[in-house]
Amino acid sequence: MAAHAGFAERTFAGPTVDVDRVAWQVLVDGRPVDLTYLEFEVLDYLVRHPGRVHSREELLREVWRQDPGELGASAPRTVDVMITRLRRKLGLQHRDRIETVRRVGYRYRPAAGDPRRSHRPSTL
Repeated sequence: MAAHAGFAERTFAGPTVDVDRVAWQVLVDGRPVDLTYLEFEVLDYLVRHPGRVHSREELLREVWRQDPGELGASAPRTVDVMITRLRRKLGLQHRDRIETVRRVGYRYRPAAGDPRRSHRPSTL
């Protein structure tokens, strides 16, 4: 599959969530989900880095392309609101794929059938 602007065209996120950068579309259970530009970018970023915890500050830097220190104290709440919207749009069956790691950030948990699920989480 060809790359587009340094990204894979299609990010496999399990049997029921599919992120397609070329079509700029997310399908949940085969149905398109209407996402804003930033909602799409946040979901795509999380899906491309499954199992890894991403701090709010990292998401602001990598997705929003903003320096969290320059945005003020309310900036991390922006990420929380975005995650809440994404979970709602993923629906009840898939909202738990975006996990909250208290006092740290967020992690995308791939579906059991996702071939990228070969890594083992730390047991520390």
